[in-house]
Amino acid sequence: SVQAMVNPLTLMLPATIATSFAFLLPTASPPNVVVLAKSQDLGRPLRFRDFFTNGLALTIICVLVGAELSAAMAPLVFGEDKSLPKWACEAAPASCLWMDVEGTVRGLAVSSQACIVDLSTSGEVCRLWNGSLVHTVGAMAEAMLNATADGADR
Repeated sequence: SVQAMVNPLTLMLPATIATSFAFLLPTASPPNVVVLAKSQDLGRPLRFRDFFTNGLALTIICVLVGAELSAAMAPLVFGEDKSLPKWACEAAPASCLWMDVEGTVRGLAVSSQACIVDLSTSGEVCRLWNGSLVHTVGAMAEAMLNATADGADR
């Protein structure tokens, strides 16, 4: 997500929500396990096929609705429609620099933004969200100095 300059929440949130829609397997959720265990007392206990055939349609519907809802609600709740956040850039210091460069990112005016290091230029150039290139020689030294100072504070 850092190389694509996409907020990581944009990718993680729908996947996280979709994992809670597991209706296919008897062991997918505690209620399914209880139903499977109690069905052993019936004349014909439930089988894997029973859970799969009934859970398939429900799983598909919930995943589709959940993906749409997470896409609609995430910008409101998490603000994930904005640019790559500073915390995500700092998590990948070898490939991302947080620079004090004013500009417009996804229609919002920003005073600082992520700059993705172009490794084909030996890290001397980085690319802003709008595609413009910035020389990083001084910025890389400053970022490394800040990282060293942050490590010493801990």
